[in-house]
Amino acid sequence: MSAPTELPANPESIKKLEKEFSMEAKSEEKKLQSAFKDMHKHEKSEAKASKSVDKAEKAVKKLEKLELETVNSLHAITRKHDVATANLHNAQAVLRTQKQQLEKHKQDLSTAQTHFNQVTKDKNDHDRERHDKLNQLHSSPPTSDGPSAAGTSEGASTG
Repeated sequence: MSAPTELPANPESIKKLEKEFSMEAKSEEKKLQSAFKDMHKHEKSEAKASKSVDKAEKAVKKLEKLELETVNSLHAITRKHDVATANLHNAQAVLRTQKQQLEKHKQDLSTAQTHFNQVTKDKNDHDRERHDKLNQLHSSPPTSDGPSAAGTSEGASTG
């Protein structure tokens, strides 16, 4: 406001000055209303942005918690997988050992069968030889050297 150094004395100048003052006041009121509306608009924007930040922070916290739970689940599943893998390797080692034992038992059985067959053959051969010798003994005439000849000679001399 540019105020004159001297106040006018005539009524026309006073009216003009009053009108200027009134217009200045209206202009300042409009500026004040505009500044207030602008400030109010920024307050609303700031409140909205603050709510958005709060919401985003909650979402981040929720996702961090979910990520942590997922990592923990992953670790648990990884441990479970490691245990399953170890169990599989142990079972495979047991299977290999049992297959090796089976092969050894098969070899032992084969050796035992071969031995059994040889012993059976030898027994059969010996049985046949013994049988043949017994048949020879029974079919040949008694000799004078035998015990039956000694018994008859004693009986004849006592007579």
